[in-house]
Amino acid sequence: MTIYECLHDVINRGDYNVPDMEHKIDLMFIEGKLTEEQKEELFALTATNANDAQQIDVVQKLKELEDRIFALEHPSEEVVYPVWTNGYVTQKGETVQFDYDNDGTLDLLRYDGGRASTSLRPGKIDGWHVVDQNGTILGTFYNGEFTPVE
Repeated sequence: MTIYECLHDVINRGDYNVPDMEHKIDLMFIEGKLTEEQKEELFALTATNANDAQQIDVVQKLKELEDRIFALEHPSEEVVYPVWTNGYVTQKGETVQFDYDNDGTLDLLRYDGGRASTSLRPGKIDGWHVVDQNGTILGTFYNGEFTPVE
C-alpha cells in the first residue's frame, strides 16, 4: 500500500483532525512521497470527509467562549480580529484578517459555510465572505476569485 492509498483510506473513514491531516499531507509531499496532484486531491478529500465531531477541541472552545463573554462584558472601541494562518481553525460565523487580494493589506473575511468550522485557507471552500468593519458582506471569495455583492 502506498502512502497515498494509506492517507486516502484514513481520510475516507473521516476520523481525523483536519489541521493534523493537512500537516501530514504537506510533510509527505515535501518528502516526495506524494505528487502535487495527489496532495491537492487529498486536501479536497480532507475538506469533504471530515467528521465535525473530530474537529472540536473542547478546552479551546471553552477558552473562546470565555473570551467572547469577557468582550461582551467589557466592550472596547476597537475590535481586533485574529489573523488567519495555516492550521488556524475558523469557526462558522467568525471573522478573520486575511490578505485575499494580495495587496499587502489584511482584509476582513467571515466564514459562513456549511461546516461548524474549517482549517482550510479562506476561499478554499464555499462560505467565505469579504466583510467590512460592521460585518456587511461586500462579496464572496472562493477559489482565488472575489465576486462583489450587487
